[in-house]
Amino acid sequence: MFPPELLSEVEPGTNLLVSGPAMSGKRQLLLRLLARGADDGEGAIVVTSRNPADDLAAEYNDLLGDRTSFFRIIDSVSSRSGGNEGEMSFVRNVSSPGELTGIGIEFSELAREAENNGVERLRIGFDSLSPLLMYVDLQRLFRFLHVFTSQIQSRDWLGLFAIDPDSHDEQVVNTISQLFDGMVQVRVADDGTREARVRGVTGSPTEWVAFD
Repeated sequence: MFPPELLSEVEPGTNLLVSGPAMSGKRQLLLRLLARGADDGEGAIVVTSRNPADDLAAEYNDLLGDRTSFFRIIDSVSSRSGGNEGEMSFVRNVSSPGELTGIGIEFSELAREAENNGVERLRIGFDSLSPLLMYVDLQRLFRFLHVFTSQIQSRDWLGLFAIDPDSHDEQVVNTISQLFDGMVQVRVADDGTREARVRGVTGSPTEWVAFD
């Protein structure tokens, strides 16, 4: 189960970096935190640069269960993998993870769509930042994320951005971390248990908490 005490209270406009190695469960944790907003009438937008949109949608809908929620995906994967996600009405496609301008445009349009549907608050998930650094340099990504996170902050939304720290130099992760209010660290313990802890968010547990 997902521990309810993890990020039980987060200030509006918070941006968090979800940091963990491959196969640590950070995508699952990110989606669960997004789905939690459905109880309060919040919608969700996910930018994916690693997993196809149909896989994310299936996982997210399983988490929702009988609940309903505004949910949209910006997919920068399928044009490279040959998927058919563009045929799904809730998916917007961009050509590659390096198409930052396209991602920004699609995000603005989906935010307006949410507002037109009466959704006042959104939870934004970015899975993951690591592939973007294969396409653009750190300075350009930093500028893009600064605009992105500033919009989330000004609208009192919640932003969750995944990254694999093992894929980058420590300086790269430290530079990107400057844009965020806190961090959710994810790991796999020696016994195979997935664990998470929160740094920089008042009122959240700082010790490792198991989840599955």
